[in-house]
Amino acid sequence: MIGIDVCSISRFQNMNNLDGFLKKYFTTREIEYIGEGKSKYEHIASIFSLKEAFVKALGTGFGQINPIDVEIIHNFSKKPNIILHNHNIDSLNNIECSVTHDGGVAIAVVVIEVLIKDYFENLDKYKILLKNRDIYGHKGTFGKVGIIGGSVGMCGSVYLSAKSALRSGSGLVYNICPKSISEILQIKSVENIILPVDDFSNGHFVSKSIDEILDKIKNLDALAIGPGMSKNSDNIIILKEIIKNFSNPIVIDADALVSFKYLLKEFSNRNNIVLTPHASEFSNLSGYNIDYINNNRNESSERFLKENQLNSILVLKGKGTIVRNKNNFYINNTGNDGMATAGSGDCLTGIILSLLGQKIDAFNCAKLGVFIHGLAADIASIYVGKDSLIASDIIKYLPYAIKQIRR
Repeated sequence: MIGIDVCSISRFQNMNNLDGFLKKYFTTREIEYIGEGKSKYEHIASIFSLKEAFVKALGTGFGQINPIDVEIIHNFSKKPNIILHNHNIDSLNNIECSVTHDGGVAIAVVVIEVLIKDYFENLDKYKILLKNRDIYGHKGTFGKVGIIGGSVGMCGSVYLSAKSALRSGSGLVYNICPKSISEILQIKSVENIILPVDDFSNGHFVSKSIDEILDKIKNLDALAIGPGMSKNSDNIIILKEIIKNFSNPIVIDADALVSFKYLLKEFSNRNNIVLTPHASEFSNLSGYNIDYINNNRNESSERFLKENQLNSILVLKGKGTIVRNKNNFYINNTGNDGMATAGSGDCLTGIILSLLGQKIDAFNCAKLGVFIHGLAADIASIYVGKDSLIASDIIKYLPYAIKQIRR
């Protein structure tokens, strides 16, 4: 949350009862810092504007918090810091502030990082699922992962997945994409690496390029397939060959789910495949009526795995996202309706992919991934609101969600 305040310096220069004002609004340490030098009024304006900016960031104003309870202290380099006295606000995690004065005014900015208090008491059970970072690690240590997807008009999906994977801790993220869109992705991309595959000007993957695809993915730790891939008959052949030749974990999402329904029995024994359908995609994958799915999410997810004798992990997205395999079951409690926006699922794919590449157990990757995804969206909704929340906001606040789990 952000608070900004602008305060006129002359307001204090012309104040009749300045000493009384200081005693009411300033602590003893603040008054000592202000002193009697030529910068006295600038200091008063700076400290007062920081106090105002702080309560604006909280959204309370001085009605609920006494100005003296908000104390501005300065370190050896004169950088201001904020201490809150006599109030225990559990959701406060970190406070950053800055102030400057110019042209007769002081301008203060306060940024408050918040904890989602509905969740933070239970974060330990998610913290143990995250691997500790190796202080001697390098890019390869934290996972080399790839995302196979994209087509003409659908570049954003694979880009969002890549950014999510990077923000979730991956060391190297590759976008394996049709050559037709590689230049667009290269322009957008900074940290993720683009590996184009010849699509013979079709604008989407074609089966005769399968050997090229297999060559590009052979040294990866984990793979995601589907975001923005488009729907065409070649995808079944491509997906089949990838699963057959790539033994490391795979996330199957979006358009690749359309093809996977034809391969269910062939790859039913794979226990490191994560399927991430929303209700409509799950209806297509399972053959179940969408109303039945929406009204019986637990039952339908369990039934699907049993009927197809699947060892895969199913992530049925939606309110109370379900993560299930034949032995384990989890219902997620993070997230909000602002996540019903284009690209949100692509972000989840990138998060789960990243965790798989870090050699975390596949079921725990899915469980932890949906929790982090929803938590990032909950934090984002505090700053931008649910109505304005977009997929890139989820990525922006992924670091805040992961920091809350790590703390």
